[in-house]
Amino acid sequence: MSDLYQDDDSSTYDSEAEPSIVQGTLEGWAHLANCKGYAKLFFGKPAERPQARVRREHKAHSLCISCSVKANCRSFARDNHEYGFWGDENEESRHEAGFTLSSPIGVRITPIVL
Repeated sequence: MSDLYQDDDSSTYDSEAEPSIVQGTLEGWAHLANCKGYAKLFFGKPAERPQARVRREHKAHSLCISCSVKANCRSFARDNHEYGFWGDENEESRHEAGFTLSSPIGVRITPIVL
């Protein structure tokens, strides 16, 4: 796995240059996560464009897919109503699975037609 990723504005993410998104405080499993050092892939910028979000989350998915603590991460996000991409899930995926956010911003809800 490469240590460098690029986002939509061609800036580079270097796992050595950026502090970890978790500081080992998440119940002892976070220090084993593949995402350490890639916070910008897992948390979007304010007013992020939908196409940019899809590309960013696809890159995040490539780290999550083989992560040994994916289940722990997913459970943490669901239990704590987290924002961002956790355990190979974004906010919408967690919402669809029945785990809502405290303030669901940007969650697309399909209207029910009676």
